[in-house]
Amino acid sequence: MREITEALNQLDNTLNQVAPDVGKRLQPGLTRADIDQQISGASWSLPHDGYALYHWHNGLSGQAGKLNLVEKLLRQKDKWHGELSGGENELRLNCREGLMTAKFLPLEYALAGHRHLKLGRCFLDLLPVFILNDGNAKRYCMMRLDAKSSIVYCANGANVPPIGITEEFLSTQVQFSLPDLISFFTDCFQQAIQPTKSQDRLVEEYDFDPEQFAQVYQRYQH
Repeated sequence: MREITEALNQLDNTLNQVAPDVGKRLQPGLTRADIDQQISGASWSLPHDGYALYHWHNGLSGQAGKLNLVEKLLRQKDKWHGELSGGENELRLNCREGLMTAKFLPLEYALAGHRHLKLGRCFLDLLPVFILNDGNAKRYCMMRLDAKSSIVYCANGANVPPIGITEEFLSTQVQFSLPDLISFFTDCFQQAIQPTKSQDRLVEEYDFDPEQFAQVYQRYQH
């Protein structure tokens, strides 16, 4: 527990320095009672690190965006988190390839993602807590719920149905402990992400350096 707490505190400090706009949009954390109420009746246990994460903050914003009919239809495939549209619910990163977005899902949406997986006949208990989208691939960062340690799989699952998310599939995907993943995010903010100079946007976007990202990523590979 101490490791995840230190990692989250370091991320807090970095956000305050580098991306205060993001820090302001993080929702207040949940109490243990709040978390227990939301997961009551579950057949699995939330790892201690999962409690620490949602006690820290309950996702990035979480206010459902105002969608027109076309946008609603386009988001039907991802309806369990599709309401979290709009910049206030995302971290937006500019890189050479275009705009990348990242979401930190509030617990209620993460639990809806778990239900989506189970309804799609995924036999594993996984909780999607982060979503990364570069326009070409969507990566779901899913915490394992049947393990004492907080294993998080960063799975390129946009074209994989829930029933296809098996042990064999996960073994081919990038994985972190949750403290390592949080430390990885912190290093990215410190070295690979910088605020843009533009003052015209309602929601801040950040410049993303792929070369710096690659160097940070390499350090976290086992």
